[in-house]
Amino acid sequence: MQIFTGDESGLVKSIVFPSKQAVEQAQALQQQYQRQKKKAKKDQDTDEPQIPTPIVQKFGRVDKNAAVQHLCWGTIDGKRLLVVARKNGKVEYMCPETGAIVREYVDENVGVDKGKFIGLFANDTYLITGTSTGHISYTRLEDYNSSVNNTTTCITNAPGADLYIMRVHPSHPHLFATGGKENDLKLFDANVIMQEDQDKEEDEEEGEDDKKKKTRYQKAKAQAKGLVFMAKNVPNDMLDLRVPVWIQDLQFLNEEGTRIATATHYHQIRVYDIKAQRRPIHDHDVGGKVPLTTLAIGKNYQQLIFTDTMNTVRVIDVETGRTLAQYKGLTGSGTAVAIAPAAKFSEPAPEDAYLVSVSLDRFARVHETKTTFRKVEHKLYLKQRMTCLLVNDEFQHEEEQEQEADDEEDEEDQAMWEAMETVDDNKKRKHRA
Repeated sequence: MQIFTGDESGLVKSIVFPSKQAVEQAQALQQQYQRQKKKAKKDQDTDEPQIPTPIVQKFGRVDKNAAVQHLCWGTIDGKRLLVVARKNGKVEYMCPETGAIVREYVDENVGVDKGKFIGLFANDTYLITGTSTGHISYTRLEDYNSSVNNTTTCITNAPGADLYIMRVHPSHPHLFATGGKENDLKLFDANVIMQEDQDKEEDEEEGEDDKKKKTRYQKAKAQAKGLVFMAKNVPNDMLDLRVPVWIQDLQFLNEEGTRIATATHYHQIRVYDIKAQRRPIHDHDVGGKVPLTTLAIGKNYQQLIFTDTMNTVRVIDVETGRTLAQYKGLTGSGTAVAIAPAAKFSEPAPEDAYLVSVSLDRFARVHETKTTFRKVEHKLYLKQRMTCLLVNDEFQHEEEQEQEADDEEDEEDQAMWEAMETVDDNKKRKHRA
C-alpha cells in the first residue's frame, strides 16, 4: 500500500507500507530463528530476521507559508500526477515518483493573508479549486502556457464567504457542493455557470407582480446562476431558538448526485435528498459536545466515517445513525481518513480493506477492518503535523505483481484447455460371433 501525506511544513511524503505477505514471512522467519536459538543454547552467527518497515520519501522543502492544504490525483497527457494545493495559493502538478514539478498554477484568491483552499479536484480536462472566500475555479488544462504565470479561472463566487468545504462529484465533475459557517449546503452545476447568459430579455420583461410572487428560494436561485439546490435549516429547537449552521465536511452518497451527507461543527451528521425536500431527511446527533472535523465514505456508500477534535474515528450507518465500528489508537484529532482501496458507486470496498488515518499527533496509522478487533497494522511517526491524505489505489508490491501475472497465466492456460474440442472415445466395438 502507498499513501501520500501533506503537512503544515510544506512537505509531501510518499509512504510505502510493506505487504501483508512480506510481514507474515518475516514473522515466520523470526519464530524459526528463535526456536533454533533455543535448541542451540548459544548465539548464532546469523543475524535475526527483521520485520520490513515502511519506506518514506520526502518531496519539497520546509516552508510553512507553502503548507499543503489539499491533495488529489490529476492527469496530464495521459500521465497520472499528484496535484498539491498550498497555503501560498500555488497549485502544483507533481510527479509521484520523483517529486518534480510538472506544472504550476496560482489562485489569486488564496494567500498567506487571504483565503485558503477548501476543495480540490482534477481530471484530464479541468483543474477545479474552491476557496474559503467562495471563489470557484474551473481552469482548462489545454490553455496552459509555460512562458507565463498561469492563474486559475474563477467562474463564480455565488457560494458566498466563510466556506469550509467544496467537494466535486467524482463521476460528474460539473456538479459541486459547498458549505460553511452560517452558509448552508448548496449544490451547483458548473455547466450552467460557464455557458453564456441567456433569456436576459425575458427577465427584463418580467412583470413586477411576478417578481413579488417569487419565494426567497426562487429569488436566490435566480441570483445564483447554476444553483441546483439550496438547503433549508432545520426547525427551531425546543426553546424556539434558531439552530446555528456550520458545515465542516460533506460527501456525495450516490452516482446521480442527489444524496449528500454533511458533518457539522455542532456534532451532527445530516443526509439530504434534493429530490425529496430542502431539509435533511436524516439528522443524526453523534453524541458528545465535540465538533466534527472530517467525513469520509466507509466500505460502502451506506457507511460514513467521521473524526472530531478529540481522537474519535467512528463508522455509522447512513440511514439509522447507529455506530458500526470505532477505531482506537489516535492521541490527537484526526485530520484525514480514507478506506484503501476505496469503495465505488458500483461496488463496495473489499472485505480486507484498510482504514488509513493521519492526525495531529504526527502519526499515520493503518487499521485492519476485517475483524472485530480492528487492530493497528502499521503505525509511523512522520515528525510534522499532517493536514491531508491521499491513497494510491493503483500501487502494487512486487510479490503482488508476480502473483497477478501467475494468475493471468493460469487463466490463459485454463481458457486454452476449455477451447479445445473433446474427442469422443465411446465408439462401439465389434464383437466376434
